[in-house]
Amino acid sequence: MFEFEPDEYIFTKFAFFFKNRKKKKEAQLEHAVNLTDIKSRLVIFARAITGESIEIFEAEREGGYRNNNFFLPSKYYEFSTQEENISFYLFRVLYLSIQKNLNLNWNDNQDYDLIESQNKAKEYSSAVLKSLFDQFPITQKYYQKFIAHQQSKSSAKQPADFTFIYGKWMRNSAEDNSKKKLKNFTDKVKEANQEEPKTTIKSKAVEEIISVQIDQKQMEDAVLQHQFEKVETAEEFGGNFRDMDGDDDLEDHSNALDDVKMKHTVRVDDVAHSVYQADFIENTTIAESSENEGEGHFINYDEWDYAARTYKENFCKVYPKTQLTCDIPYYKKTLHENRSTLVGLRKMLTTVNNKYQQKRRQTQGEEFDIDAITDLFIDVKTGHTPSENIYISKRKKEKDLSILLLLDTSLSSDGYAAGNRVIDVEKQVSILFGEILNEFNIDFSIDCFYSKTRNHSSYITLKGFDDNWDTAKHRVGGIEPCGYTRIGTALRHSGALLDKRDTKNKWVILISDGKPNDYDKYEGKYGINDVKQALRELNERQINSYALAIEANAKYYLPQMFGQNHYQILTNPVELLQSLVQLYEKIKHQS
Repeated sequence: MFEFEPDEYIFTKFAFFFKNRKKKKEAQLEHAVNLTDIKSRLVIFARAITGESIEIFEAEREGGYRNNNFFLPSKYYEFSTQEENISFYLFRVLYLSIQKNLNLNWNDNQDYDLIESQNKAKEYSSAVLKSLFDQFPITQKYYQKFIAHQQSKSSAKQPADFTFIYGKWMRNSAEDNSKKKLKNFTDKVKEANQEEPKTTIKSKAVEEIISVQIDQKQMEDAVLQHQFEKVETAEEFGGNFRDMDGDDDLEDHSNALDDVKMKHTVRVDDVAHSVYQADFIENTTIAESSENEGEGHFINYDEWDYAARTYKENFCKVYPKTQLTCDIPYYKKTLHENRSTLVGLRKMLTTVNNKYQQKRRQTQGEEFDIDAITDLFIDVKTGHTPSENIYISKRKKEKDLSILLLLDTSLSSDGYAAGNRVIDVEKQVSILFGEILNEFNIDFSIDCFYSKTRNHSSYITLKGFDDNWDTAKHRVGGIEPCGYTRIGTALRHSGALLDKRDTKNKWVILISDGKPNDYDKYEGKYGINDVKQALRELNERQINSYALAIEANAKYYLPQMFGQNHYQILTNPVELLQSLVQLYEKIKHQS
């Protein structure tokens, strides 16, 4: 709680007034270009130039590149038209692509200050520009325009600032965490928040974070006490700990937080009442769990190491479990609230399921086979004995099909999309789709998964292939978000279950945000390539796969893993059910 003297209160109000007025003025600039609006196109552009899985993040200021991550300003409005401001982003993407290809960056674990990094970028700019102009001559015109613009803004007291053209050097190599162990890690991290955050604020860009391992006793003994003067401020972490009571006073301090540089973070398990949200990369993962996660029977699976182009044999442990918790009221509530949807769904799938497959040249049927009739007359004219198989018969398609619906129930499913909690959308869709599949006697299973390092991937069966739906349907409502998202391991176990079915047409339908991650090193290129390899393994065994997601950022991950025509990203959670119906129709046409 902050207490102000009258002069402090007045000063604070004036400071915030002018600060907010500046924000509003910037927001009203029609020619301004926001990175978020063109990010997806820039990502495709960067990947095409470099041939790498480039990701783009907001920069704290001028930005640069770090490994396969490009950092660009969150907004640019130096020029009077949107086209000119967009050209700045295109130029910077090309520049960073060439700089990356030349491997011009800090490649050690030393810390460098901002001025040194900016000077280094300017020093090597001639080498980058030479290669850039050779490969993309049109960029020379834009470069000269940017230089002239910055020079026009300079004065005797304020020299021209070219840092936004050249950027800064960043450190490529991440800190080696291979020997670190998890500390102060409790089962709370597996559990979903019991309370929805009341306030969510997007933080300023952060290019790199350092995750601080804390000692609980030290935190209790060393709570920082700070006296604020004149204006609320927030500091970088300095080695002590603030009170982590989780009270929702974030909105009150939003102006102070707007200037914070969130470089150091602390991982805690406590429920938060408000969220200060930031995107960050690397330096956040720990290699192994120091805890023995063994809980009964487990199955070992390999994991693909794309860098070494080989498997890590028996690297992951999967703990198969059957959901025991039931939530009968949840099932009844889902049916009650979605009665009209279920009726419409039943009609749509009834139409699909009752489609007939024509059997030509039959001894009896509802209509003549024109080709067979033509052959009959030819045989008669030529003196041959004609065939009596001249009819077309319509018979229902055989239900030689197994579908495994695989739900990602990691903590990311505790988020919201279009006002709907993701995990609830997954559960409701599973119940409604399960009702229809059961009615049509389709061989199906509903499973879910989450993980906590390679040593503990939980694979939970809600409805096994041979389970009775009347019993299993009550289990779906009992699942809650927990853990992380080791997708490749879950797909391999799903494939093993489908291998045991004697049907010809087998499908795994994954519902996930599409972003592989785990508490140990399962992010980025490593995780994406493991999922791709797991999908190849399924394909070799004639098991089809498809992915559905309602998370906007999935468009950066699913195409890399599933390829074209094997995934769908939905703009609204309600569309998920409709997409399943369309996919089911596609499956039936192939069966």
